[in-house]
Parts: sequence; structure tokens; C-alpha cells
Amino acid sequence: MSALRKAQLEYDNRMPPPVSDDDLAESEWLEANAERLLMGYRISWGYQLSERGEVTQADFARAVQDHLNQRQIDGEDQQDAFGQLVINAMGFRSSGLLMDLAVYLLGKKSALKDIALELLKPHAEAAVAFEQEQARLEQECGF
Repeated sequence: MSALRKAQLEYDNRMPPPVSDDDLAESEWLEANAERLLMGYRISWGYQLSERGEVTQADFARAVQDHLNQRQIDGEDQQDAFGQLVINAMGFRSSGLLMDLAVYLLGKKSALKDIALELLKPHAEAAVAFEQEQARLEQECGF
């Protein structure tokens, strides 16, 4: 068998890397809590002061504002959309126009969820570990 054919056969038979349960649990936690953040909820975890954490709507608003400011700095607002957004919001214009301006400012429709995910990512491992520990304790206690 030629080296090229052998390499091709090895490449074709490769399996994807295994996904650990921890990675899956973190992904599920991120997705669920990013959605909750988008709906206006505060995300919190932990009971003891040393392990307690939260991401609030104020944190989310600050992250969105930072994202929008950076897009302004980078010159990606060619339509003065910030001004239009405020003017149209104060003038009680159509929500469709407001949505279009918001999407334009964000860069893409999924940007809010992406921002929420980035805001939650640093906390996913600790939050999932806490949830797993809580589930284990509840099972031991019979709850």
C-alpha cells in the first residue's frame, strides 16, 4: 500500500474527539443561561459566600454597551444608527425599524446571545460543578 493511500485511509477512518460529560454539561448550562439572560433573568450559582457568583442584567447591559461602543470606534456604524435609534424610540416609531437599527448596530441578529455566552463562559465550569455537587447532596439526603 502506498504511503499516500495509507495516509488517506487513516484520515478517512479517524473518529471525532470524544466529548466529555463535563463539556456537555457546560455547553448545556451556557445555552440555557444565555437564554435566561436574554429574557431578563439574573444568573446566579453557589450558596456559600466563597463559591457564590452571579451575572446580572447590569453586567449584560455593560457588555452590550462595550460591544456597541467598539463597533462605533471601529467605524462600523455608517448610518448614524445610534442617533436614529434614540430619535425613533422617542418618537414612538415602528418596532420593526427599531429592531432593524438594533441589529445593524449589533452587527448580526445573534450578537446578543453571543455576548451573553461570552459573559457566562468564565463561570460555566464553577457553576456546573456546583450544580452537580448540589444534585449529589440532594440524592444522598433523599430529596
